[in-house]
Order: sequence, then structure tokens, then C-alpha cells
Amino acid sequence: MKTKVQRKNLKSNAKFYKQEKGITLIALIVTIVIMLILAGVTIKLAIDDNGVIDNAKEAKDQYEQAQADEDSGLNDLSSEMRKYLDANKGNGGGGTGSDTKVPEAATAETAPYFPDNTFTKKEGTIDKGLVIQDSVGNEYVWVVVPKTLYDNTSYNSNGAKKPKSSEDYSNIEYCLQQYTNVYRNGTRYSDTWVADTNNEGWFADKTEYNTAKNKMLKSVYENGGFYVGRYEAGIATTGTNRKSESTTNSNGKYDIEGMPTPITQANAYPYNYVTRTQAQKLAEKVNSGNKTSSLMFGVQWDLVLAFMAKDTTKITDTSILTSNSTTIGNYSDNLWTIKNAKAKYSSDDGDTFTACPNPYKKESSSSIMLTTGADSSFSVQNIYDIAGNVFEWTLEKTSGSDFPYASRGGNYYFSGSDYPASSRIGYGRIDSNRFVGFRVSLY
Repeated sequence: MKTKVQRKNLKSNAKFYKQEKGITLIALIVTIVIMLILAGVTIKLAIDDNGVIDNAKEAKDQYEQAQADEDSGLNDLSSEMRKYLDANKGNGGGGTGSDTKVPEAATAETAPYFPDNTFTKKEGTIDKGLVIQDSVGNEYVWVVVPKTLYDNTSYNSNGAKKPKSSEDYSNIEYCLQQYTNVYRNGTRYSDTWVADTNNEGWFADKTEYNTAKNKMLKSVYENGGFYVGRYEAGIATTGTNRKSESTTNSNGKYDIEGMPTPITQANAYPYNYVTRTQAQKLAEKVNSGNKTSSLMFGVQWDLVLAFMAKDTTKITDTSILTSNSTTIGNYSDNLWTIKNAKAKYSSDDGDTFTACPNPYKKESSSSIMLTTGADSSFSVQNIYDIAGNVFEWTLEKTSGSDFPYASRGGNYYFSGSDYPASSRIGYGRIDSNRFVGFRVSLY
């Protein structure tokens, strides 16, 4: 039984708990009222003009705009850097090419490319001869083949011969032949396979030859052109010039074993004493990036002439390319003056070369072989020695069976009217001499 004191304490505690409970409820009510008031103020501040929500939205918009401005600025900077690098390609700027970037802006007619990123632009323009070079200085010129030629109704039979695609090879070839008809001049030569059992490495059959030709035709059609060696194929003058033909190997055939890789540079010995098959295999050895290196087919040679004809200062009439090329090449009847201090000449058909006096003026008609690119007078559209100096092997077939392999362009031994730039002459399968060299093309 609880004592009187204990009962008094219990009673006092109950009263305390009752009072504490009442105070807590009042505090809670007051707190709720205050919170409601604050919430109302907050909501009002948030939804009023210039309130928190509006300010937050405005801050978000400003952030997004700043981000867009920054992205735009970075893009502009990147673009300017790209332009700067492109402008300095091949000109000491250290820029490199790219197979997806042309060295000069493409046009509706043509889209030159770098064979790979080891090539750079050296000089020139698309219209006047765009020159690129590889890492060791071999130089090539872009030959424009305008795409509008396929729409020419004067030879296109009202559109019947217009190629339907880049693989419509027969119609592409037909249109190119019509476009260059003046340089074909009724020839019966054609880009056709002929067997070669005397040399190692020639196209095995007609199918292999046509596969190579069709690859060229497709590239020319799609890109509106191809690259050709700026100079005749040569051997560096730090090496030894060729004085005789190669010997056959153990099976009695000619190959290219031990023969130096050709260069396409100025002031080199002309690479002569080669059969046509040897010339083709040597051309295939040069650095061509991810493209193909080869001798030119006959139609390519004619396309080069059509491009050169655009230089109306030197080619004042088509006859300069088709009838008499004396003024633009090293022929026996061109009384040239050589001002190139690095040029060399040979008056004994290439056996020995001597540095040209500066200047070196030829006083009479004579047969003098020169190193490649000896003088700017032999250059048209930045392409040297298409006319004269040495004949150049092509992949064209003649109309005869005894001399089925075609060379083009004339040489130093004859006059410019005997063998102008468009001329053709046939040789046999094992023919190789001091008069005949070659030139590399890339496509």
C-alpha cells in the first residue's frame, strides 16, 4: 500500500504530464501556422515576376547560351586551325595530306586527293597544274578530266553513251576517247591486252589487263582526273645512268631484279634501256599511298594532252601537240637555251652526262639528251617533257603484231614535227634502248 507521500507525488507527476502535453500541442499548432505563412511567402516569391522560378529558368537559359557560344567558338577556332594547316601543306608548314581531304577545294568538275597522308601539296592550282609530292620529293600533277564531257551530245548519241555508273566501263572509255579524239587522230592503237612471253610480270591475260584498266577508268570517272608524273621517270644523278639493256635471268626472261626504283624528280637521268614490261613493273614499285601506280594507258596520255591544251599561252593551237611540238620539247631542231644550273646534258646518247654551262645555248640542230625537267620551256601545265627528250612507254597496243607495244611523245633524236607530243610508235616485246623511257601515273 502506497504511503501518503507517494500518492501525493503520483498526483503531482500526473499534473505535470498533463501540463506538458498541453504545451506541446500549442507549440505544434503555432509551428504549423508559421510554416503555412512561410510557405505562402515562398510560393509568392517563386511565382511572382522575377521570382525564384523565373530566375532559375533565366539562369538555365543563360547557361545553355554560354555553352552554345563556347562550342561555336571552339568550332571556329578548329576551322581556322584547319585552314592554316591546309594552307601550309607542302610549304614548310609541316601539314600532311589525307585521303579524305583534297589539297585544294574540289569543284563540280574535279576532286583531287592525296594518295595518303605522306603526300603534301607543293605548288600550283587545279586549273594550271596542281603539284603534290611524297615524303622523298617525287612530284605528280593532277590532270583534270571534266565530268561534263560525259554529257556532250555531239558524240554522245543523245545520251545513249552517257555512263550509267562508275562501273559502266565501256561507255566511260568511249566518252574519254571522243573527248580526246583530236589526239587519237584516227589511230588504230587501243588499250588492249597483248601477250608478253619474254618478260617477267606482265599481265597474265586479258582479264587481268582489263581489271587494271577498269580500275583506272572508274577512278577517273569518280574523281574527275588522275595524277601523272611531273617528270619522266629517272635515276638520281648520285647513282649511275643506264647505258645498256638488262640481261635475261636463268629462264631467259627479263625481270627488274637489281634495277633501281625510279624517281619522279627534276635533274635526274632519264630511266631508259627498259622493256615495256620492265617499265610497268618498275612503275608499280614507287610509293603510291593507297592508290595504284602504273604506266599510263593510251587514253590517259591523250587526257594529259587535253589538259595541257588549256595552257593557251604555250599551246596557241592544237597543232603544237599534234603536228609540231618543237617549241615545247627537247628535239633535235629546238635551239633551246638551258638556264637551269642543275641540268646536265649528253651528246653521246646518254653514255655520259656533263653539267650544262649556265646558260647553255644549243647553237645548231643536234641530238642532245637532257636530264629530266631541264628547262621550264619544256613544261606545260607544270608537266615536263611530254614532248621530246625520250619516248615513253604506255600500256597501249599498236595495230601490228611484230611491234605491239606503244610508246608516245617523241625524243631528242628527231624533230618536233617527226614525232610531236601526240605521236605513237611501236616497239617489240624485248626492245629497250636509249631513246625510250617511261612515266608513272597514280590513280
